[in-house]
Amino acid sequence: MKHDIHFGLTKETFHSGIHMCHVYNDDNERDMVLQKYVTSGLLSNEKVIVLADVDTPAEIDQYLSSMGLTVDKERSTGQFVIDNFVKVYCPDGRFEAQRMIEYWKIACGEGKIKDYAAVRAAGEALCWQMRIPGAQHWHDYEAELDRLVPAAPFSGFLCQYDASMYCGNTLMDIMSAHPFIVVRGQIVKNPYYIP
Repeated sequence: MKHDIHFGLTKETFHSGIHMCHVYNDDNERDMVLQKYVTSGLLSNEKVIVLADVDTPAEIDQYLSSMGLTVDKERSTGQFVIDNFVKVYCPDGRFEAQRMIEYWKIACGEGKIKDYAAVRAAGEALCWQMRIPGAQHWHDYEAELDRLVPAAPFSGFLCQYDASMYCGNTLMDIMSAHPFIVVRGQIVKNPYYIP
């Protein structure tokens, strides 16, 4: 059942189940958007999952503290989960779109079991840029996410891309798979979206 969601970036609310893209220019911009997005989800009693370029507990702590996030309680209860994007996207060294879709379906099921209001996800998308085997199917994955996110109990799904890692044509391909984009901290309907 759709309901209005606040994502912490503006006062505006959106229907639950939006798939959005954030092409950022530097780590400060990425962190500002992610911090507001995560905090809003936790305050809304959502299960929040972040896939990031972190590996060790020290890297995770540094990553969270760089955003000003203090989420020890939420991490201990399982409401907030942060994991290494390569470990999750490519557990055997290869990216498989369908395996990731199944991962998100399971995450949504666990979110419902724990009586969270919804699941809110964010992921850095560096597998494509890293040329990991199977990454050529990344666009197929984004298209599948575009179908899954509105149908599953997601409040939102934020895909973050570092603008410096991609050429203009690739950035247009990335943006075309997302109905919403984050521009200067604002969530807007994407005029480049291709369903």
